[in-house]
Amino acid sequence: MPDVAHHLELSHKLAYDDLDWALARDHGVTDVEAASLEYFADIESQTVYYMLEVAKLEVARDPELLSFLTIWNYEELFHAQAITRLLREVGREVPPAPERSTAVRGAAQLRARLEDLFQVSLARTMPRSFVALWQAWGATQELITAHAYEELGRRTANPVLAELCRRIAKQERRHFAWYYEAARERLAVGTVVQRVVRAVFEFNWTPVGSGVKSPEEVAAQVARMFPGERIFEVMAVCDRRMSQLPGFAGFTVCSRYADRVQALLPPEARVARRAGADYGDELAAAG
Repeated sequence: MPDVAHHLELSHKLAYDDLDWALARDHGVTDVEAASLEYFADIESQTVYYMLEVAKLEVARDPELLSFLTIWNYEELFHAQAITRLLREVGREVPPAPERSTAVRGAAQLRARLEDLFQVSLARTMPRSFVALWQAWGATQELITAHAYEELGRRTANPVLAELCRRIAKQERRHFAWYYEAARERLAVGTVVQRVVRAVFEFNWTPVGSGVKSPEEVAAQVARMFPGERIFEVMAVCDRRMSQLPGFAGFTVCSRYADRVQALLPPEARVARRAGADYGDELAAAG
């Protein structure tokens, strides 16, 4: 298990009170940026519910697992608060983060219950596989989320939003590192665990937000964050990183989602994969 003490030392509330809010107001945000930020705020605000669901499972009551979950939940809470603050500062009418959290959860109760039922069942019948799945799944979600914040920070003309995205992405990268190394250790225990976890990914993986957002809403956010061929580049990089985990060789789940999601987008937003393109290499070369 990765050393949670190291993460405890690095953990802190996201700093955002020191940002130049007058400068943020001067630049504002585009409608596309506002839609992306509202989606982020919705999802970041749901971490408390996820922690409650996982913490009630006996298999997850390992002190180090719960310590990391506490860190993760605390930091993600302030991501939602910071994003809400920025949106309000630039004149976008959005509800406070706690109200938004409750409303989002209430609108997705059926999907949330189904996800909870699945993880409870897997945790009881295959506890080792469940913990490995939980950590590998978290790794993909944190990695894509970090890419999304970095992408938004690079593209925006608002320097305050760019700095906020940089700060959030730094924490998301640290969350990814813990999930990834924990998943590596859990998957290394044997081929049965690897096969179960890989099968769930192959059958059911979608980007973060699918528990409380519709497939169309998730697709729209992915297309906003990674427009055009950028979606293939980012997903290819995520696949390559996940492929390094035990039992994940040849992993292409994220890239196949990028292909599949096109059908959920408006015709003008769809893009075809270039034949023979090596998108992972192209993104790496672009930095």
